[in-house]
Amino acid sequence: MQLVGDAAVVTAFVRITGGLESPMSFLYLLPIAVASMLLYRRGGLVLACASFAMYAGLIVRADAGSRFGEPWRVWYVLVAHAVAFTAVALLASYLSERVRVQNRELDLREGAVARLQALNENIIASIHSGLLTTDLSGQINFMNRGGAEITGRPQDAVEGRPVMEVLGVEPAVLDDVLAQLRSRRRVRFERTATVASGAKVFLGVAASVLKDSAGEPLGYIFTFQDLTDVHAQEQHERLKERMAALGQMAAGMAHELRNPLAAISGSVQYLKGSLKPQGETLDLMDIILRESQRLDQTIKDFLTFARPGRFAPQRVDLVRLVEDHLKLLRKSRELTGAHRVETRYGAGEVWCDVDPNRMKQVVWNLSTNALKAMPHGGALTIAVGSGGEDEVRLAFTDEGVGMDDRMRDGYFQPFRSAFDEGTGLGAAIVYRLVEEHGGRIDLASEPGRGTTVEIVVPRRQAGVQDDMGIPAEAAGGRS
Repeated sequence: MQLVGDAAVVTAFVRITGGLESPMSFLYLLPIAVASMLLYRRGGLVLACASFAMYAGLIVRADAGSRFGEPWRVWYVLVAHAVAFTAVALLASYLSERVRVQNRELDLREGAVARLQALNENIIASIHSGLLTTDLSGQINFMNRGGAEITGRPQDAVEGRPVMEVLGVEPAVLDDVLAQLRSRRRVRFERTATVASGAKVFLGVAASVLKDSAGEPLGYIFTFQDLTDVHAQEQHERLKERMAALGQMAAGMAHELRNPLAAISGSVQYLKGSLKPQGETLDLMDIILRESQRLDQTIKDFLTFARPGRFAPQRVDLVRLVEDHLKLLRKSRELTGAHRVETRYGAGEVWCDVDPNRMKQVVWNLSTNALKAMPHGGALTIAVGSGGEDEVRLAFTDEGVGMDDRMRDGYFQPFRSAFDEGTGLGAAIVYRLVEEHGGRIDLASEPGRGTTVEIVVPRRQAGVQDDMGIPAEAAGGRS
C-alpha cells in the first residue's frame, strides 16, 4: 500500500509538471526499484504495472493526441515508459535476489564460523592439559583453563608475562628451547616446577613454533601436563626393582657372612677370657668384638630387608601399639633430654589389620630416624588417625635438619644413610614393610624445616577374622 501510494504521489507530481511533457516521469523508477528490493521480482513487476497504468491513464485522460497532433508520439512515450519500468523492475529484482542469496550464504558461513569457533573454544577449555601461546619474545598472550588449573594462576593474569615465569621454570630453559626449535619442529622437556601456591609439581612440556597460513612464525605454543603422580609411580617402580635385586643379593651375602662372623666373634671372646689380655691387645679385641656386633646388626638388617618373613596381619589398635612403642623409645639412647615426644590421636582407639611385628619395626625405625635428625633437640610428633573410610594414617613429624631434593629422592633407597652410624637400610625396610601391607608412604621435607613421613595403610586385610577376642564395635572397624 505504501509503494502504490508513492506511485500515486509521483503521478500527481507528473500531472502538475506537464503530463506528457513533464520531465519528472523518471520518479516512477524510485518506487519500482524499492519494490523490487523489498518484494523481489514479483513485487517489482506488480508495482511497474501499477505505475504504468497510472501514467497511461494520466496521458490518455489528458487527450494527448488532440493537444499535440501526433498520436504516434503518445504511443512512443507509453512504450518507452513500459519498457523502462519493466527493465528497472527486472534489474533491481535481479540485484536484490543476488544480495539476498549472498546474505543467506553469508549468514550460513557466519553460523558455521561461530559454531566452529565455539567448538574450538570448548575443546581448548575442556582439555585437562595446559596450553600456552606466546609471541616471538616468549610473552604469553593466551592460556587455557587447564593451564590455569595446573599453574594456579588466573587466565587473565598471565597475559604479557614471561612463559617460564608462569611455568615456574628457570628462565634459561627458554633460551635452550628456542635454540632447539631453530632446527627441530618440536622440543619436549620435563622439569620440576613451582606453581603459584608454592607447591612443586613435575611438568612435561612440549614446545613448537606457531605459524600463520603463509608459514611465517607468529610465536610459540607450549603444551604441558602435570606428571607428578606419573613421575612418583615411575620412581616407585624403579625403587621396587632395585630393592628386589638388592634383596636377593643381601640374602646371599648375609648367609655367607654370618657363619664366619660368628666364628670370629666367638674365638675372640674365648681368647679374651682365657688369655686375660691387657693394654693395646685388650683394646684391639674390644674393637673386634664391637665391630663384629655392628656387622651382625647390619646382617640382621640385610635379612629383614631381603626376607621379612611370613606376613601375618591381625586386628590391632594402632594407638596402643604406638603407646607400647613409646615406653621403649623413652629408654633408648636416641632420646635425650633435649627431645620431647608429642602424640596426636584422632580417637581413643584406631583399629586396623596389620602385622604387629612389622608395624612395630616401622614405628621404631621412623621414630629413631626422626630423633637422629634432631641432634640439638626438638619435638617429635606422632599422629594416628583415620585416612579415609577404608584407610588409617600414621605420621611422624620432626623439627630436624630436613632434606633437599636429592636426599628426598634417595631416602628410601638402600645403603643411603644420612647418619654416620646408620647402615642405610632402615628407611628401605620401612618402605618394604609398608608395601607388604598394601599401603603407601609419603615424604615431605625441606632443608632446615624438618621432615614428615606419612604412612597410609588399608583398614582391612583379606583373611583376617573378626572373632579374635576384640569387642564387637572394634571388630567392626571403630576408630
